[in-house]
Amino acid sequence: MKKLVLLVLLLCAVMIQGCDFGKKEPTQPTPPPKQEIKQQSFIVYRACADGREKLLPEKFTINDNGKPIAENALIALVSTKPQDSRMEDVFPIGTKVLGLRVDEQGTAYANFSKELTKKSQGSYGEMMLCYAIANTLTEFPEIKRVQILIEGKKVTTISGHMDVEEPLIRNKDFL
Repeated sequence: MKKLVLLVLLLCAVMIQGCDFGKKEPTQPTPPPKQEIKQQSFIVYRACADGREKLLPEKFTINDNGKPIAENALIALVSTKPQDSRMEDVFPIGTKVLGLRVDEQGTAYANFSKELTKKSQGSYGEMMLCYAIANTLTEFPEIKRVQILIEGKKVTTISGHMDVEEPLIRNKDFL
C-alpha cells in the first residue's frame, strides 16, 4: 500500500509540475519581417554650366516608388537641381512630368506640363533642355527616340528655336 500511495503522490507531483496554473513566461514580441527596399539607379544628363554644348552625366539612386525607372529618371531630371556646380538646370520652375509612355517601336512619349514652355531661353538653352530629355531617356535600351509632348499634344517647338515636331534621337555629340 505504501508503494501505491508513493506512486499516486509521484503522479500528482508530475502532473502539478506540468501545469502552469495561469503563469505565463514573458514572451518577446516577434519583430515584423524586414521588407527589402528596392532601389533604382540611373543617369540623367544636365547642361554644362560654362556654356559648352555638352551634357554632363549625373548619377541618381532612389527608392523604388512603383513607377518605371525611365519615368523616375525623367522626374529626377525635371524636379531636382544639379548636385555639381559644373552643371546647370535648364528646366523652368514648376515644370512637371505628366507621364511617360513607350510604344513597341521604342518611341518614348514624354508628356510635360505647359510650364516647360514658360522659360524664355535662347537656342542654346532650348537645345540643352531637349537633348537632356532625349539623352536621359535613351539611356534605357528599350527607348530609341523621344517625342516631347506638352499637356498631351505634339508641339513644333518649346521656345521657338528648335523643331521638336518629330521624335528626337540620342545626340552623342553632346556627351
